[in-house]
Amino acid sequence: MSEPAISQDKLAFRIDEAVKATGLGRTFLYERIASGDLPSIKVGTRRLILRQELMNFLLRSSETTSNGSLGPAKHLPKRSGTSDVPSRDQSNWSSPIQSRT
Repeated sequence: MSEPAISQDKLAFRIDEAVKATGLGRTFLYERIASGDLPSIKVGTRRLILRQELMNFLLRSSETTSNGSLGPAKHLPKRSGTSDVPSRDQSNWSSPIQSRT
């Protein structure tokens, strides 16, 4: 199995760079970071994924894809008949503007 082509020049990738380098979605990467499957570091306000961690993640993912264990995040259950993005009525969304009473 050949390794994914990821720049050898960079030591770490911003999320948008990791998206371009891997073809994976931004939300998917953030979900994997949140679940602990994809380690990342924070430098100031910037979230970075070390090149080696990204490579390891992709290699692990290619091994587990065949048994279906790498799919949608477990903490975001998909309900039938609903959108992936909750509407204001479906979520706990609250306006930052307080109503005057």
